[in-house]
Amino acid sequence: MRGFFLTFAIVVPIVGLVWLPRPNDLVLAAVPTHGAAVLVAGPELEAASDTVAIIRWTTANPGGTDLHFGIVHYGTDAMNLTKIAKSPNRRNRSHPDMIFRVRIDGLNSHTTYYYKVESAGSTGASDGVPSPVRTFKTN
Repeated sequence: MRGFFLTFAIVVPIVGLVWLPRPNDLVLAAVPTHGAAVLVAGPELEAASDTVAIIRWTTANPGGTDLHFGIVHYGTDAMNLTKIAKSPNRRNRSHPDMIFRVRIDGLNSHTTYYYKVESAGSTGASDGVPSPVRTFKTN
C-alpha cells in the first residue's frame, strides 16, 4: 500500500490586533514640514474688554504656506485649556518675523483666564512654537 499525505490547516480567527512599539519602530507625528519657528515676543494681551480679548505674539517667519492660523487654547483653569479661538493670518515671505493676533469672543466679565498659543500652516502642520501659559483678566 502506498503512503499518503494528509494536509490540513488550522484556521484561527483574529479578533483584534495590538501594536506594541519597539525601539526601532518609525513613528510619524504632526510636525512642521518646514523649519520650526521660534517665539520672538509674547504671547501677551493686546486688548481686553468685559467679553472680548485679543492675544498677540510674534514668531520668526515660520515658512511653509502663506496662510497660517494663530490658535489660542484658553480656560479659567490653567490645567484645563479646553476652549479654542483661531484666526487666519497671512505670512509675508519677505519679513523675518510674523505677528499673530487672535480675537477671543464670548468671555465672562471680571474673570481671570489662562491661555497658551500655537500656530499652524493651512495644512494643519504645527509651526512647532512652544508657548508658556499666561493669564489675563476681563474688565
